[in-house]
Amino acid sequence: MHLLHWTAEPPALRRPVLLVALEGFVDAGAAASTAALFLRHRWRAEQLATFDREELLDYRARRPTVVVDSGRLRRLEWPEIELLAASVEGPHDAALLVGPEPDARWEGFARATVSACQRLGIETVITLGAYPAAVPHTRSTGVVQASNALADGVVPDAPAVEGYSGPIGVGAALQLLLEDAGVPAVGLWAEVPHYIAGSPHPDAALALVRLVASTLQTTVDTTELEAAGNLHRQQVDEAVAQHDDARDMVAALEEHVDSGRGAADLPSGEDLAAEIERFLRTQQD
Repeated sequence: MHLLHWTAEPPALRRPVLLVALEGFVDAGAAASTAALFLRHRWRAEQLATFDREELLDYRARRPTVVVDSGRLRRLEWPEIELLAASVEGPHDAALLVGPEPDARWEGFARATVSACQRLGIETVITLGAYPAAVPHTRSTGVVQASNALADGVVPDAPAVEGYSGPIGVGAALQLLLEDAGVPAVGLWAEVPHYIAGSPHPDAALALVRLVASTLQTTVDTTELEAAGNLHRQQVDEAVAQHDDARDMVAALEEHVDSGRGAADLPSGEDLAAEIERFLRTQQD
C-alpha cells in the first residue's frame, strides 16, 4: 500500500531544501509547527502530496474537528500530513513536510519521504523541533543541531548537541534513512524555557525561521513573529512579576546562562510553570 499520494505534478525546483516540521513529541512551545506554518504562508507554498492518514494517524489521539452551524454538521476537518513546495528568492527553493507526527508505521513513512526527496531532487533536509531547556525567557532563543554523517557544515550557525540518549521523534529516524540514501539531513532544536514550554512560544519559532532563512540564503519578513514575541515576553514578565519564587528562578537562570557555568541549585519550576501557563491562557485571544 502506498502511503504517499501525489495531488499535483511536482514542479522543477532549484536546489531544493526540504523542511520537516511535525507536531508532536519534539515541538515544545509549538515552535517548529509555528515556524513551518509561518513559512508556508509567507512563501505561498502549494500542496504536492498527502500521506495516508488512515494508516498513519490514531484519531483518538488526534481527533478530527467539526463545524456545527444552526444545529447542522457543516464541515468535517481531518488531520493531514502534507508535502508542499514553494519558490523562494535565492539559490534554493523549498519543500515543506507538515502536519501531525505519525502514530504508526514510522519506517514506512520515512521510506516514503525518502522516495519523495529523490523524486523532487532534494539537496538537503532540515528537520525542525524544540525542547524544554533550563533557559530564561529574557534571553535570546538558542538553537542546537544534530545531523547525519553527510550534513557537516550545512548549518554553521548552530552549535552541535553535546550528548543525548533517550526517546526520539520520527525526524531522527528519517535522518538516518536519508543518510543511507545519500541525502544530508540536519535537525534543528530550539531551546524553550522549561517553565513555559506548554504554551506557544513565538520567539523560538522566530529563531528557527531566521536560521532557516540564513541557511537557504534568503530573506523572510518576520515582522509578525517579532510582534508576537514581544507581546508574549510582556505577558510572561507580568506573570513572573507576581511571584517572588518566579523572579528568583528567572534570575538564577539568567545568571546560569550569562556565566556559561553549570548551576547545581536551579529550581525545576514545575509548580511555577503550571501557574504561569494558566495566566498565559487567560491572556490569549
